[in-house]
Amino acid sequence: MKRIILSLLLMSAVAFTQTQYRFFVNNINMPIDNRGVLGDVNIPPDGTLGRYDSVGFLFSGGFWLSGYNQDTLWANAQATASLIENYIPGNVGANQYDPRYKVYEVSKYDTPFGAKWQEWQFAVDLGARFYDGNNDGVYLPVDLNGNNAWDPDEDKPDIVGDITTWCVYNDGKMPRVRFVNVEPQGIEIRQSLFGYYSFSSTQLRDVIFIRYELLNTGLKSSILDSVYFTAWADPDLGNHEDDLVGCDTLSNSGFLYNDSTDYLYGENPPAFFINLLQGPKAYIPGETYVDMNGNLVYDEGIDTPLDTAYNRMGGLRGIEIFPGAKNQSLTSFTRYVKSDPIAGDPNDEIEARNYMLGRKKLGGIFDPCSPDPWGGVFGGVNCNDVNPMYWYSGDPEAKTGWLNTLGSDFRIVVNTGPFDLYENDPVTIIVAYTIGRGNSPENSVTVAKLQSQF
Repeated sequence: MKRIILSLLLMSAVAFTQTQYRFFVNNINMPIDNRGVLGDVNIPPDGTLGRYDSVGFLFSGGFWLSGYNQDTLWANAQATASLIENYIPGNVGANQYDPRYKVYEVSKYDTPFGAKWQEWQFAVDLGARFYDGNNDGVYLPVDLNGNNAWDPDEDKPDIVGDITTWCVYNDGKMPRVRFVNVEPQGIEIRQSLFGYYSFSSTQLRDVIFIRYELLNTGLKSSILDSVYFTAWADPDLGNHEDDLVGCDTLSNSGFLYNDSTDYLYGENPPAFFINLLQGPKAYIPGETYVDMNGNLVYDEGIDTPLDTAYNRMGGLRGIEIFPGAKNQSLTSFTRYVKSDPIAGDPNDEIEARNYMLGRKKLGGIFDPCSPDPWGGVFGGVNCNDVNPMYWYSGDPEAKTGWLNTLGSDFRIVVNTGPFDLYENDPVTIIVAYTIGRGNSPENSVTVAKLQSQF
């Protein structure tokens, strides 16, 4: 009865749907919306762009997914700069205009059991997580002992950082500008964005985290297999036409930096990194488990685990473990250039899949030894020893390895996989947007690499 009364009281508040939100933490100012778009969201008075020190660094951020439904390849994405917008607010099959499909926001500093904690019950109804203090499986934030403080045996929203936002969206948008022949697969994504204030963690002051919980609802198939996930972005560091790209396999990162002094950032423009902090769990026979019964499926109690995957849920909720699986790491990094017909936006699911597999748009391998107007291999490194799946993996400050040397307006494609999406078995991926600023464009890359180690 108490929960019903609370719901009725809050219905009027939730009717004022917050479909957009400005995530402002320390030096980062990031507009987001309730369908998975970061940066390319117009919220007055600052307008669009993810900003660092009040200057734009991100035009648009989002993601790609691709995989197989039996033998049929599919792909979808939320990548506005490439005119790929396949996701709409809400749960699969629901009314996207339901006022509950908003951006929910909670803070470590909210009043315990106050309005934000009460409103979180709507998010929980839509799939959001919570800390279940009394272990009854129901979210009911009530001060059980009346001491006007939260205690560990009481329920609490899933507050991960100092500030956390949450929304849910799905791949149900039709018709489509790109990937026009691909039907919705019934994929639902529960997204959490969180960060820490500098007085709480100086090491994380220029980092925001995005947690994607992927759910196959079974609309098309109980198994979507060989799935790849891409953390995608169209970064623009001040002047958008003089940026360079690279990747760092040690920190599972793709990055973008400036080729010289920037007229907005000055002599030391920052570097922007996308870090893959937690890859998807994947069960691989012969690698992560011994398939004792030969059915190519990990069976607990029958098969022998060789590895363990983890889902890090935050300080209160702890860690989920998955014996017999592993967390996939960065499996490739690619980039493309605006709408270039050979090296530009993917037009269909095949071209998107090629980029996600570390290949060129039309499927060829990008050989570090081949002539490249955009860069080459430097510093005495043998080009035959460079892994072609990780484009421009050299060290910009040391000027060694495979380097991008000609600036342009690049989009970056940070890939991981493969993994399977089983019906009602969520897979959680966590990425970070990290900004590093040193004393030169190249030194900013080094600074951001060090920050990415935390």
